[in-house]
Amino acid sequence: MQEFPHDLHRQRGAVRLPRIIHRPDLQSRRQRSVFALVAGIGWMLWLYLLLPLATIGSWIFGVHRFDTYVIDNHGHAWASLAIYAATIVLAGAALLVWAFYNYRRFRHADRRQPASPVTPEKLALSFGVNSAQVAELQRARSVTLEHDAKGNIIRSARHEEV
Repeated sequence: MQEFPHDLHRQRGAVRLPRIIHRPDLQSRRQRSVFALVAGIGWMLWLYLLLPLATIGSWIFGVHRFDTYVIDNHGHAWASLAIYAATIVLAGAALLVWAFYNYRRFRHADRRQPASPVTPEKLALSFGVNSAQVAELQRARSVTLEHDAKGNIIRSARHEEV
């Protein structure tokens, strides 16, 4: 094991993350079924509790007038459909104009450049170690790193050289 000297306030209890944080694909079919059942019951309970509030809100805002103005009066229904259709056409036209504008503006610009190669110096600076330690870690086939609470490397263990 190698100690990293840059960490002056090293703690004995390094933060250890659990191996599996959240992986539903590693759960059994029974666990997933129980979770889905509990979630479904929760949603049904939520809707059951929310339905009276939705009803009160609809009474306050006059939803009971829907059947009077739309269902019983076809003139209002056709006017509403015409407004919806015009809105959809205008929104679609605006989207097409914006797409054409962006095509004309960026058609010759290729902004998808590959990332610049990471040098051992940049890697050492990023991890807070020196270049020799980075080279040593890169030669190993497998490395275990321990971090402190702030994410700094405090110890490394190399396994099997390449």
